[in-house]
Amino acid sequence: MTKTERLKKLLKRQWVTPLECLEQCGLMTLSQRCSDFRAAGVNVIDKWVDLPSGARVKSYRIVGHA
Repeated sequence: MTKTERLKKLLKRQWVTPLECLEQCGLMTLSQRCSDFRAAGVNVIDKWVDLPSGARVKSYRIVGHA
């Protein structure tokens, strides 16, 4: 399974932040991969998340059938 396939499977299960993407999939390009998924017709949604450190990052998830 490729890193991108692993990311897609993870996004179908839960919201994913860039740090979680790096830790669980080994990818540093979450927003770019989500753009690629969207271009391929996958319904990827996003939301802003405030982290305990005070940082604000986007979190992504795949909804519906992809």
